[in-house]
Amino acid sequence: MADLGKKYCVNCLADVTNLRLRCTDCQDIELCPECFSAGAEIGNHRRWHGYQQVDGGRFTLWGAEAEGGWTSREEQSLLDAIEQYGFGNWEDMAAHVGASRTPQEVMEHYVSMYIHGNLGKACIPDSIPNRVTDHTCPSGGPLSPSLTTPLPPLDISIVEQQQLGYMPLRDDYEIEYDQDAETLISGLSVNYDDDDVEIEMKRAHVDMYVRKLKERQRRKNIARDYNLVPAFLGKDKKEKEKEKEKPAAGGAAVPPVAAGSSAVAAAPKRKITKEEKEQRLKLRPLCQFMACREFEEFFENMHKERVLRAKVRELQRYRRNGITKLDESVEYEAARHKREKRKENKSVAQSKRGGSGGGGGGSGGGGKEDGKDSEFSAIENLSGFELLSDREKVLCNSLNLSPTRYLTVKTIIIKDHLQKRQGIPSKSRLPSYLDKVLKKRILNFLTESGWISRDAS
Repeated sequence: MADLGKKYCVNCLADVTNLRLRCTDCQDIELCPECFSAGAEIGNHRRWHGYQQVDGGRFTLWGAEAEGGWTSREEQSLLDAIEQYGFGNWEDMAAHVGASRTPQEVMEHYVSMYIHGNLGKACIPDSIPNRVTDHTCPSGGPLSPSLTTPLPPLDISIVEQQQLGYMPLRDDYEIEYDQDAETLISGLSVNYDDDDVEIEMKRAHVDMYVRKLKERQRRKNIARDYNLVPAFLGKDKKEKEKEKEKPAAGGAAVPPVAAGSSAVAAAPKRKITKEEKEQRLKLRPLCQFMACREFEEFFENMHKERVLRAKVRELQRYRRNGITKLDESVEYEAARHKREKRKENKSVAQSKRGGSGGGGGGSGGGGKEDGKDSEFSAIENLSGFELLSDREKVLCNSLNLSPTRYLTVKTIIIKDHLQKRQGIPSKSRLPSYLDKVLKKRILNFLTESGWISRDAS
């Protein structure tokens, strides 16, 4: 009696109760899938006859080795559910397939068989042409959540919030940048009878509004990055005063970290020079293109460059003095320090002797021995004094000759000397204030200094 409900293939007599193919042109012709695919013909049945698939809904599409034992009826329900609910709604899809399948089983079966299986490899190409752009991605698209995601609220008191018109839960201000930006889209509406020109105009308005939103958010990010709100409220000055008071109280305190700053000020910061402050003011427009960290690193690198340049100049000075090793530089610096100390002591002793001599012989007697500054007091305020060497200063002071007159005479004498060496007759005349004694003294000085040769003098 149990065999009465079974069906058998008319060609190979295999059990086809679960799945068989029935000929629509012949009566009582039912074949198994293997005989049907081989094109079996029995009696008046031909392979080109029409056919109808008959199944009990209990056979598996993927064979006995597939996990889960999904029947053809469940597979059909799964495909209907994926079309109705969409990829990812596994709870609704599991309810549609049946109570025997959990959402996890539905997801694993669909992904393993229809996407990563042979069917997915054959149907899903590696590169899909004309793929629709996902505008909700967090990469800055028009509908990107990153454009509207608010920053953490500012850590300010309620009084300060009222002063700024700041709304912490929305991270907005009562008066925003470009306050009337919303008027661009407030009156827009989508109508089915709009022509192409009107649609493009509305798209342009939306694009303008999105640009204004980006600019508004960019300004907020700059203010947050550079900690401008606490600076406006005067919190930075208060924190600096606290930092100064804590070391004065006798404790090695760590300065507090400013709100919104990513760098922990564990080590004391270097002192900013006046030139660097002026440079920071001049380069302040760069803040809108650079992050705060990059801006600070820029000036730190400039400071390192200045330090390196000073070090290079110091090493070059060592090399000019014949020093090739760092060990020798230590000895050189020690000797130089001693030499400068001796000079300083000598100048102090001379000033003391000059002061005592001035007390005994009057104000005129101590003027000439009161060091270099008082020695050239007669000519040091005249123009051209800074162009003279130390020996030339002594010469001008002894001859009671102004620096400009000396430089004029020196230029004329050296020019005449060069013209005579080239065989050119000299046509220049010496100034009237230069007598024979002054001329002879200056010629002898230029000869001893190597400016002109002895035969010329």
